[in-house]
Amino acid sequence: MNSRFKILDSNPVIFWLIIILGSLALAVTLTILIVNLAIKPSYGPDTLKYFSSDLLLRASAYGRISITLSIISRVLSWAVMSVLLLIIWKYFTAGTRVNILAAAGYIALFYIVMSIILLPLSFYRGYTVEHQFGQSVQTVGMWFSDYGKSKAIDIIISIGAMTGIYALLVYMPRYWWLIAASVMAVFIVVAVYLYPVLIDPLFYKFKKLDDGKLQEEILEITERAGIEVEEILVADASRRTVKANAYFTGIGNTRRIVLYDNLIDNFSSKEILNVVAHEAGHWKYSHVLKSIGISIIGGFLGFFLLGLIFSRTGLKGDIRAVFILILITALVTFLILPFQNMVSRYFEKQTDEIALEITKGYDTQIILMTRLAESNLSNVDPHPVIKYILYSHPPIMERIRYAEDGINK
Repeated sequence: MNSRFKILDSNPVIFWLIIILGSLALAVTLTILIVNLAIKPSYGPDTLKYFSSDLLLRASAYGRISITLSIISRVLSWAVMSVLLLIIWKYFTAGTRVNILAAAGYIALFYIVMSIILLPLSFYRGYTVEHQFGQSVQTVGMWFSDYGKSKAIDIIISIGAMTGIYALLVYMPRYWWLIAASVMAVFIVVAVYLYPVLIDPLFYKFKKLDDGKLQEEILEITERAGIEVEEILVADASRRTVKANAYFTGIGNTRRIVLYDNLIDNFSSKEILNVVAHEAGHWKYSHVLKSIGISIIGGFLGFFLLGLIFSRTGLKGDIRAVFILILITALVTFLILPFQNMVSRYFEKQTDEIALEITKGYDTQIILMTRLAESNLSNVDPHPVIKYILYSHPPIMERIRYAEDGINK
């Protein structure tokens, strides 16, 4: 058999694992693509009550293009990873060990090549499409600056993680998976803690909310939710996008609510308070800590299974194991996306419930949802397949119907 397919002879377990995971991932992406391109949204009278046909058509087109490009990017990345893995399998024999610095160099080269290949598609999706649909005000220079910083962070973390795993496979082959999972658990906690103070400022400039009346009202809302907010910050998002957004971030003394300046400038105080009440709900239900816990448990389980597989196939201490791990991780991460999004949608529904309970702003919530949909060009009522696999939040119409139920009670 051709040498590039020696993986089949030497490690049939690994080969069939990749084939099964790859086939499942491709089946899911094909399903998404067919539904996305072939089934046009059908909007009922309840949807047309809140949104114009023109907006719905534009949002549908924007969503269709975005999803299609996302799928192409994923499949292309898997294909490139697979080709690079075959090349690595051809040029490195079984049990090949290289020194740690050389391993870091190979891993860095792998991620850099991936980034260069995917750059044109990333630019088209992140810059061209966003401008075509009036969602971005970024300059080309600003886009490349953000992309470069984001990629540099991803690559540095990935090189460190994969080089560390290789070192464990070489020097601690019996317990490598347990140590790797433990380090990953610590890293997740530290990353969530430090992200607001180290990473966020690389992309946004923040200032404290300077509207005294609004700040007073926000503190009232958070008090009703039973939480103490360390900071309410405003991000200068309008330099990049017309989209309105807000998010909660951090743990311990780095936790804060961040509001886009687009939200502050273009939405009413009642609408902003509904947004803040929603974000406060995430803290009330400890969603950050629960998400961290789920990630850590999933990480331990994943590393344990990989430990068993690598032990059976003799890949411990083998440089090829690192690149197999990268491909398997990419496929598994995609395949568990529906589960992650299901949990996220449940969390978001909980926070909508608590927000409405605190504010009693049912009418305000409906207005807020319609305005966010218009601002963000959201597909307000996606096909169920798209929703269950890709949506981390309940679709806009679901959130509106929930608010309507509150009015009718």
